[in-house]
Amino acid sequence: MSTPRIDPDRPLWYRRYRGAAYLSTFAALVWTVVIVLPFVPFSYLPPIIVGGGPGIWLVLGYMLFIVVGIGGFGCLSAFLTTVELVENRTISPRTMWPALVLLSVGVVGSCLLLAAAGAVGGYASTYGPSSAQSIHDMLLPYVNPIITLTLIAVAGAALAVLSMVRARWPAP
Repeated sequence: MSTPRIDPDRPLWYRRYRGAAYLSTFAALVWTVVIVLPFVPFSYLPPIIVGGGPGIWLVLGYMLFIVVGIGGFGCLSAFLTTVELVENRTISPRTMWPALVLLSVGVVGSCLLLAAAGAVGGYASTYGPSSAQSIHDMLLPYVNPIITLTLIAVAGAALAVLSMVRARWPAP
C-alpha cells in the first residue's frame, strides 16, 4: 500500500484537533492538581465534593471536561486523520475553523461554569448555614449560560462532523 501524496499547502485539521486534545489534557492535569492542593482556597474543594449536592456540579464539570475535552478532541482528530491522510480528502477551512472555535468555547465555557457553580454552591452548603432555597437561588443564574454554552459545543461538533462528511475527494 502506497502512502498518499499530501499537498504541503493544504491545512491538516487533524493536527489542530490533536493540539486541542493535548491542550485539554494539560488543562485537566492542572485542574486535578488544583483540586488536591492543601492550600486555601483550594483545600475547600475536597470537602465540597464529598458533601455532594452542588458539589456534584463541580465534579460533573471536571469529568465532562476530561471526557469531552480530551476524548472528544482526540476522537475528532482520529476521524480527521482518516479523512485527510487515509482517504486523502480535503476539508473546507470555512467550516472547520468555526467548528473548532465553537467546540472549544462551548466545552471550556460550560465545564468551567459547571465547576464554578458547584464550588460556589458547594461552599455555601458545606461551610455556611445556607438553606436549600438560597443555594438554589445561587445556582439558578448559571443554568442558562451553561445550557447556551453546551448548545454551542454541540453546534461545533456537528459542524466538524458535517465538514468531514462533505470533504472533497482528490481530483483524478
